[in-house]
Formats: sequence, C-alpha cells, structure tokens
Amino acid sequence: MKKLFNFISVVALLAFFSCGGATFITPDKNSVDFAIEGGEQTVNISTDGTWELMTSPDWVQTEVKDSVLVLKTTRNETGAVRKGDVVLKGKEDVEITIKVTQATKCTHITPSNDKLAFEKEGGTETVDIDTDGEIQVKSEAFETSYENGVLTVTAPANDGGAKYGDVVLTGDDQMAVIHVSQKGNICSKCGGSGKVRCSRCGGRGSYDQHFDGPPFGATNGCTRCGGSGSEAWAGQGAADRSTLRRGSGRMRCPSCGGQGH
Repeated sequence: MKKLFNFISVVALLAFFSCGGATFITPDKNSVDFAIEGGEQTVNISTDGTWELMTSPDWVQTEVKDSVLVLKTTRNETGAVRKGDVVLKGKEDVEITIKVTQATKCTHITPSNDKLAFEKEGGTETVDIDTDGEIQVKSEAFETSYENGVLTVTAPANDGGAKYGDVVLTGDDQMAVIHVSQKGNICSKCGGSGKVRCSRCGGRGSYDQHFDGPPFGATNGCTRCGGSGSEAWAGQGAADRSTLRRGSGRMRCPSCGGQGH
C-alpha cells in the first residue's frame, strides 16, 4: 500500500511540473536582426513547461512550432530603423525578452577613426561605426569583422615590407574608407634605404628657371635634397659667378620617415 502511495505521489508531482507554467525559458539567441528586405528567422526555446507569447511588435509576424519561435518581417519601407521586443512568459514572474531590429536604407557611415597604424608585430584595433543601415566591409590587406556597430581590424605579424591598405565600408549609396598601415622590416617604398628620388627635382639635384630676358634662365641647386646656389645660362663671366651646388637628388622617404622600415 505504501509503495502504491509513493507511486501516485510521484505521478502527481510530475503532472504538476509538466502541466504548469515554465520555471525557466532559455532562447538560443537574445536578439534578432533583420536586413531591410526582411525575411524569416527562428529562435529555439529550451524550457521545462508551458509558455506563451505576451507581446511582439506589430511589424513582426510570429508563429510557434513545437519549441521553435518563428519571426517574419516584410521589407522596411519606413525610412527608419525598426526596434521592438518579443516577450515570452512562463510561470508567475518567469519572463524573457528577445530584442528585434530591422535595418533601413543607409544614409550615413561615420567611423570614429579613419586611420589605423600597426607595428610590425601586428595586433588588433577596433573602430566604432555610426550608421543607420546595413553595411558591408571589404579589405584585401587586413583581416576584418563587423558586429553591433564595432569594426575589428587585425594585422598579423609582418616579416616583410611595410603594408598599406584600405578598409572600405559600403551601404546602399554610402561609403567610408579607413586607411591602414603596418610597419615591416623593409619599407616597400624606399626598399629599406630610407631615401627616395627627390619629388622636386626628379633626382637631378637641380632645376631650371626661365627668364624673359638675358640671361634667359638659370640652373638652381635643389634645396629639398641638399643643393644650393645657382648658375646663370648666359652673360659674361656667368660661370665664374656661379654658386651652384647640386643636391643629391634623393630625399627622406615620406612613408617610413627615413627609417627604412
């Protein structure tokens, strides 16, 4: 008789928990993001009892299939980002909220920083992105990821020459560019010498200056690459009065600052 009583008690206890409201509701995601085009997404629900859908935004269609919550949206034509909550309720004060957002047409992309510089050892940098739409990220030289308004740029260790590249952010007809550089063992612009051809004289060490009348011109030493003085082209004793000293035709590399790496 005692065994029968214990069996009935266990069955009654199981029935109480199985038929009552859920004491916990655990979704496999706490937020759902839709693109401007809309679509369908699912949320798997883990629970120990019954639960009900309390509220949801009027622009979100909901459906429950077994332990799966199905969310559907149409294209967002409002011109603004949609935001709302889907609330599920179980027993008494057991309640959870799933955040739902839907993008709109992108009208601006504003990064908090448009230049990143890495040492040759590499590293990771983050940039906050202010935007009101869905954006795509592209970079050929560096690793990138984008989530919840934060762009992450990663540069592995660089044993070669200095690296330069852009991270391009696009959304609809908007675009933003972040310039990224990384030091290397050898500067790719100067080949490690720290010097490049002078941008003023083209490597000659001097440049010509023309006049309307005699002596019709002069050759001047390029001061940018170390030259000085001048020499007139014509006139008695012009060569004797020459103060021309040609420059080296080379100048400090603007990319590495003359360091060669």
